[in-house]
Amino acid sequence: MEPMEMSVTDEEYMMKKAKSFLETDCYRCRSWLLTAKSMFPSNFGIHFECYEIEKNLRCVQRAARCFSCLLEDFPNEAILWKEIENFTPILCMDTSSLSEEQTFFRKMFSALPLTIQQKLLSVCAERSEDTMEHCRLVLLLLNRFPQSSTELALKLMDTMITAEKHNQCPNVINCYRKILVCDLGPLLVSTNTLSQKNLYKMLTKTTEFYITYAMGGHSIIQNLPDTENYIKTPWEDLFASCERIGKKLSWELRSVLSQSDKRKAWKKVSSFAKKFVIASNNSELSKQLVFCGMILFVRHVFDYNKSLKIENGSEYLLVKAIKGPKVQINKPPLKQAVLSIATKLNESLIGITDESSEVLDNFKMAFNYWELLTNKEPMCTDYWKLSAQIKVDTFIGQFLNDIEFYQGKYKNLFKAVPVHESIRKSLSLVTLYYCVQEFKKCTEHIFMVVEQIENLSMYGSVSAEIANPPEDREMYFIQIAKLPVLQYCVKIMVQILYNQLSNYPSTSDILIGHLLVLSQMVWPEGKVIAEDMYNHIGKLPLFTYPQFSAYITNIDIIEHFMAMFMENDKCVLNVFPCVASSLSPRISTRGAGKGVKEEFRLALKKQVSRWSEPIDETMLLFFKNERESLMKTATLMEKSLTF
Repeated sequence: MEPMEMSVTDEEYMMKKAKSFLETDCYRCRSWLLTAKSMFPSNFGIHFECYEIEKNLRCVQRAARCFSCLLEDFPNEAILWKEIENFTPILCMDTSSLSEEQTFFRKMFSALPLTIQQKLLSVCAERSEDTMEHCRLVLLLLNRFPQSSTELALKLMDTMITAEKHNQCPNVINCYRKILVCDLGPLLVSTNTLSQKNLYKMLTKTTEFYITYAMGGHSIIQNLPDTENYIKTPWEDLFASCERIGKKLSWELRSVLSQSDKRKAWKKVSSFAKKFVIASNNSELSKQLVFCGMILFVRHVFDYNKSLKIENGSEYLLVKAIKGPKVQINKPPLKQAVLSIATKLNESLIGITDESSEVLDNFKMAFNYWELLTNKEPMCTDYWKLSAQIKVDTFIGQFLNDIEFYQGKYKNLFKAVPVHESIRKSLSLVTLYYCVQEFKKCTEHIFMVVEQIENLSMYGSVSAEIANPPEDREMYFIQIAKLPVLQYCVKIMVQILYNQLSNYPSTSDILIGHLLVLSQMVWPEGKVIAEDMYNHIGKLPLFTYPQFSAYITNIDIIEHFMAMFMENDKCVLNVFPCVASSLSPRISTRGAGKGVKEEFRLALKKQVSRWSEPIDETMLLFFKNERESLMKTATLMEKSLTF
């Protein structure tokens, strides 16, 4: 045995000898450690050094045994608790992001006796001053040891709710609510921990969180690791959570949340409402219906909002269906006619301008739930109470606006029009001003739409729904694309001009000419308009419309004008400036008359050559050049309704 230095204690000497063999001979190293522990069993430094050496050697089992002895024999040592504080946060971390050392600590903790694990987690949670760390440690304790006290679980629930309030989180999408709902909630519900009152509390918190996350367009949840700061499937998670809670509450309706067939789900909900809730006026059954019904309602609104946006960047807008043209515009009633909120959805009243059925289907399903929840007691009171608590109206604004439009509450909707300038805003104002019969403002906004329409990337297609809607149609969803929007504006102008012509048959030729031009955009339905204009022209001694050559490209109209010119000697057609001087008075001599007809025929032939020009370009040019006369007609039309 080597002589000992006078300044070194026996314990220090033995530790020094053990360390000297650490890198070359781990067995001799451990022999010295074992000897030292036997000779000095109450020396914390020796025992801790043993743990440190096993840790550095990455020996999980040996390190765990050393650590267990330290906790049992030296529970109050500051150095030990500093070590514990260093590695306990690692227990709550995601395993995919751990370093080699952090992975070792996780494995070592798992190798500890279960009683030590439970005690360690419990004490660490109590000692933690950081609320989030405290919550995570208690949650880990509850997950690993489900037999932990009910009181601890309920206390954690209250701690997280209190932390959310005290930290003044701006909304429910925060780290405390996320852990409460996604981690603690399922754990609490899986046991018999929660009373009925607390089950409803957890259900409300859960519903509010997932609905806000899904409807509010949230993605990142602050102050959480990257692997935990988002919800991949919020609706599916909400349905699963509510089904778990619903099972504890013995809810019959809980299965509708995971029902893939939405019509079958609606049939079950509506049947349940009629059979049990409305008939019995039972408050518990009402709560069940309101929770399940509201969740499905908001999901359908979510799908509705999503279907309003088209993948190519376009979108849909609900607008008034324009009938006619032979629909008389009467004076506006003193009181706006409104469809009662109690009225069931009349599916024939509402359509869509293309072949997509998704928007209509989602609107109808959402409307069904809305009508059920807000129209019958006791669900109505329960719905408004829960809706206010979860702030549902924050996320269903567009749907509520469309409900008011469906009910005819047009004047209420002016305040809901988007603030920023856009074609959606202009088109919304076009249809609203038309509905309240303010035709001057309606026409002003048509010109705004025309100015903005060239910026649309989506071309779209003309629609028979716009040109000639079914007789009982009151509104339809229009795609905000170039052709359907332009066609809609044309249809409104047609009705304004047509009514003005009907009220004042002696009005100048310009009304007839404008209607002929506009009829081209809604052809072949526009043929009815054109034929009516031919009859008006046939009764006139002279029809003057020099804009004919600029805007008329429809072959049917051109051919009919040729026939009128050849066959009708009573009316002079002054539509081509190049032949106007020869038309009046009518030439009676055969040679001169033949020359006029030839000039007119050549002018029409030249006009026919323009048949392939895009009708939308012609309409845009027409609106640009004829703005003054169209505005004048709209103003006169509006004034005629006020007297």
